[in-house]
Amino acid sequence: MTQDAAGAGAALDAGAAPDTLGHTSVFPPPPSVYRHFTEQNLAWLALLQEAKAGRPPTDDADAVARLRTKKEILMQAIGEGSELVPPDLDLEMELTPPNIAWIEEDGGFQLFGQRWPIPETTPSLAQLHLPDLCGADVEGAQDRRAALQTLLHTLLQTYWELTGDLLRPVQPYDVWVPAPGAHSVPEGTEAPAQGTWQPSSHIQDRLKHMETTVINFQYLVNQMRPAHNREALRQLLAAQIARRREAAAQVRTQCAEIRREMERLTM
Repeated sequence: MTQDAAGAGAALDAGAAPDTLGHTSVFPPPPSVYRHFTEQNLAWLALLQEAKAGRPPTDDADAVARLRTKKEILMQAIGEGSELVPPDLDLEMELTPPNIAWIEEDGGFQLFGQRWPIPETTPSLAQLHLPDLCGADVEGAQDRRAALQTLLHTLLQTYWELTGDLLRPVQPYDVWVPAPGAHSVPEGTEAPAQGTWQPSSHIQDRLKHMETTVINFQYLVNQMRPAHNREALRQLLAAQIARRREAAAQVRTQCAEIRREMERLTM
């Protein structure tokens, strides 16, 4: 087998593989349908649409019956004596752009394994069943920079406390939980009868608190995206103006040098 044949075989294997990377990869590949957009298939699609222009519309719910009908229309369009063979592909279904009205009626669309609503909405912290640590969902003016600083300090403080817990000597993190009706541990007893020893959950609580703090931080940062975009656009326009002024100054300097050289030559 030559290298070209081996490469072609590898390409076919990659094309036949299931599109699992679209759901697992951070940078997913394009949908597999792009392989159908060849010049031959597009020419067949144009011929099919032209041939169906003078025909009554068909309502084939079955995919096999619909494909058979379209192949018959194409065979009639190219003639019986032609050696061309229509592709075994539902051209209109695969190559025709989706109907935007249907997507809007459906209320959303699928993209890389996730459903995106129309219009796009961001769930609040209450909808995510998370506590609001910074008042992000409260209406009215708010100093988001101060809230971000507070969340950052909370995150660092919790991380410092968690690190301190992990650096302590190994010890049983147990908490005595009295049984219903028992209020305290009897003195002088090593194994109280009423109650149970349960592992402490303060480390898990701190981890959960850190997770909640990070989500609040990200939620507040996302609310500041419009202000960030405006500031980035302002800086971009200011940089463009500065570059154009510098270029204009260079042109004026070059023009002045040319005038001086022309005056020297005419004297």
